[in-house]
Amino acid sequence: MAQRKKMRWRADITIALGDVSTGILSLLERRYVDRVERPHGLPPARRQARVGQRTGNRYLDNLYEEYRLCVELDGTAAHPADEQWRDKRRDNWNLVHEDIVTLRFGLVDLDARQCETARDVAIRLARNGWPGPFRPCPQCPAKPTPPLPGTPP
Repeated sequence: MAQRKKMRWRADITIALGDVSTGILSLLERRYVDRVERPHGLPPARRQARVGQRTGNRYLDNLYEEYRLCVELDGTAAHPADEQWRDKRRDNWNLVHEDIVTLRFGLVDLDARQCETARDVAIRLARNGWPGPFRPCPQCPAKPTPPLPGTPP
């Protein structure tokens, strides 16, 4: 890229390449980080976390290992209806054998409902020991319900 004077979508490609180095492999995963995790002060998850299962290795989109929480992002391209049972079986295996709870979100949860999604993730993280604080973004409602770690009553 540095050797080319003109390059269509240079800024977007530069950002995407930087994201790949952190384990972000899709636009949904990038939206989760940019719209849910960072603006609300959630701890950074481990991206594309490999977990060994009876049938081989599986990769989790966002694993909050210390808090036993996985956040999976489901788009229609990577998660067609006929393959969703595979994901549900993996979620069940993680819960039974690893005590990892999985929350699943889609595009609407990252665009129109990003603050509610962040609160849901924060509540689960807090139940599992995350001290917070949850940081409301400018779009968040005035008072989150229920109260979250680090927020004044």
